[in-house]
Amino acid sequence: MDATTKASINLHAVLRNIQDLCEIDKEASQVVAGKKITVKFSVKGCEPMALAFNDGKCKYLRGEALNGEELKGALKLSFSSPEKFNTLIDGGKVVPMFNLLGIPKLGFVLKDFDVITKRLEYYLRPDPSKVDELYADKDYFKANTELLAYTAFHALAEIANYDPVGREIAHRMPDGVINVEIKDGIGVAIAVKDGRLSASIGRDPKPRAKMVFGNLDVVNRVLNGKTDAYSAMGAGLFNISGLIPLLDNMNHLLTLVAKYLG
Repeated sequence: MDATTKASINLHAVLRNIQDLCEIDKEASQVVAGKKITVKFSVKGCEPMALAFNDGKCKYLRGEALNGEELKGALKLSFSSPEKFNTLIDGGKVVPMFNLLGIPKLGFVLKDFDVITKRLEYYLRPDPSKVDELYADKDYFKANTELLAYTAFHALAEIANYDPVGREIAHRMPDGVINVEIKDGIGVAIAVKDGRLSASIGRDPKPRAKMVFGNLDVVNRVLNGKTDAYSAMGAGLFNISGLIPLLDNMNHLLTLVAKYLG
């Protein structure tokens, strides 16, 4: 695995989910209830991002959004290499550099933010010995599947922009937007422009291609490797339509997602 690609996935696909976690998980929301604090993450070689917490909610910030009001007085954590950041995300002990103005807010990262990331892990990496019991809970199954989908398709965009093989695939893709949807559920729009990809939650009104999963169970089984897309398609539970070069190359990128998130 490419360390920079993995770090970018950790930033913009894994930790990005904290925005949605605070919407769907009461425990995570309660941890930041009544608090207003922004934490910015900068990793060498990666595009920075920030998480702005405000009274139980969280907003993921990237690109131009990092110039907004939320960044005033933010705690800024910097990592001198993608390897160090990845070690921290994997549970290792790494001390990042931080700005002096952010020192009073370090307690939030050491205590509250740690609780939130553990809640995220609870959904994204269920205990194998308890997964059947957890999946029997409809609310947990829905949250787990939606967060898995958000992670996978945001990771796909980072792989296309950083991974050497992923970049080759991305440069074969024509410009346009692919809507990835769960029927009657969530959607992710993946935009391709000049060989670079970006992902956003929602549906584009004029996609050039669509990938539609029939229900939550189908997307969960596909993302967990319990079934393949072609079998689901043959059973009428998974459909694609639109520009074939976009869909074909996106499927090639999806094979790389498992390598980084498996």
